[in-house]
Amino acid sequence: MAKRVSATVAKNQLGRIFRMAEEEPVYIVKHGKPQTVVIAADLYEKLMMRAQERDDLQLADLRADFEKMYASMQTERWRRGMNGLLSASADQLNKVATRRIRKARG
Repeated sequence: MAKRVSATVAKNQLGRIFRMAEEEPVYIVKHGKPQTVVIAADLYEKLMMRAQERDDLQLADLRADFEKMYASMQTERWRRGMNGLLSASADQLNKVATRRIRKARG
């Protein structure tokens, strides 16, 4: 379990806190609640690398999902629909939106 020291002890014995943090995380406690954690720099770097790798993997998964979904949308019907949408006037878009709202309201 991580060590806990009061903020006063941490302030007065910072060198000792640094040495303790080389062994395990040290919680700095103020008014009975942990406020800060001091950890060794190499552990911090490892944690940051692991988090970055996890984020990179999640981003790669999201990108693959998007590419798959996008590829499935590349049909002739989809192209016609997108061309119609992009070439529609504001008046045409408003008319379609109004019809859809009325239909949804029943």
